[in-house]
Amino acid sequence: MILNGFVDDSGSGGGTDRGNIFALAGFVASPDRWDRFSTDWIRICHEEPKTQDFHIQRDIRLVNKDGSVRWTETQRNARILELVKLTQTHAQYRVESVLAWPNYDRVVKGRIPPELDSPYFLCFYNIIISFAEFMDKAKLAGVVDWVFDDQGRIGQNANRWYDFIKGAVTPRVRSRLGSKPVFRHDKDVLPLKACDIWAWQVRRHLDKEQPQGIDHN
Repeated sequence: MILNGFVDDSGSGGGTDRGNIFALAGFVASPDRWDRFSTDWIRICHEEPKTQDFHIQRDIRLVNKDGSVRWTETQRNARILELVKLTQTHAQYRVESVLAWPNYDRVVKGRIPPELDSPYFLCFYNIIISFAEFMDKAKLAGVVDWVFDDQGRIGQNANRWYDFIKGAVTPRVRSRLGSKPVFRHDKDVLPLKACDIWAWQVRRHLDKEQPQGIDHN
């Protein structure tokens, strides 16, 4: 059995607006499930008002930057709910890895090679290895091929360590690791758009809502 895992990030922006949380999050399912997901995602996003290039951080807003109305609150909520339900229908497993920026800056930053000095590297391999461990414990045969949202240099640097990491883990975990992960844009790989919603939700809740005692929605 081959599974396909898709992962996006949230909270990786530079400067003071990055917030306190970095998150990688996504979903895993069989290729045929992802094919049906993509077909249905296109159908939903072509309904009026159209959202062919849906991104949660942008499309959560009701008004565009130029002041024009994007859509009504009712339309927005209905569309997001439909896309979430679609993901729940087709995705078999949910994954996430979270790290607090203040902890990273205090404990890790400046103590590892510069090309790897980012929460991305740690969360990247946490997801890959942890899911392989889960497959072993759940007695799931097969491998996972991972697709991450394109991250430029930091993603490429993390990926260069894949063969080394794969060779260092136990044979039972190694047997669940598929091909070297690849990086794609969500315009070309629609499951990454579902990951965009989940990563944003995880990061936003932990960074904005949980400190105020607001329950996860």
